[in-house]
Amino acid sequence: MNRKAFLKRKLILGGALTLGPSALLIASNQNEKELFTEELITEFVFAAHRSLDETRKILEKHPLLLNCANQFIKGDFETAVGGASHMGRRDIVDYLVSKGARLDIFNYAFLGYDDFIRQMISDHPHLLKAPGPHGFTLLHHAQVGERSELADWLQTKGLTEKMFKGIFTK
Repeated sequence: MNRKAFLKRKLILGGALTLGPSALLIASNQNEKELFTEELITEFVFAAHRSLDETRKILEKHPLLLNCANQFIKGDFETAVGGASHMGRRDIVDYLVSKGARLDIFNYAFLGYDDFIRQMISDHPHLLKAPGPHGFTLLHHAQVGERSELADWLQTKGLTEKMFKGIFTK
């Protein structure tokens, strides 16, 4: 092989090795920009209502689903940890939290963070009547979490409803 052919071959091969990884990164970034389908999010959130095994299988396959929210009806948003909380599924909540699930005031009521809930309600009294997923209240979450002291305290503050019906039909 002459010198000119050798250099040409090395230049082409070197360029391919340099550009190859860049092309792969560009292709992989395209997949990151794709959104999860509504059906997949719904499947995951519904699984977290009823089955730890099913929740685990879906999350292992799609770890970025963890904090996705399903919109059940207009304005009624729910995450997997939210569904597990209002269904009283401590096993699923614990699993999702161990994976980094974001928590809200309803999850905290379910899990028994009584002091946190009391402080939040004291600082922001309007949260006492805030609707959670499907209209479930803080009282409902405290009760399904078997947090009787917190449930009693919420009732002394005036929260008697377990669910606000018709809130998402406007």
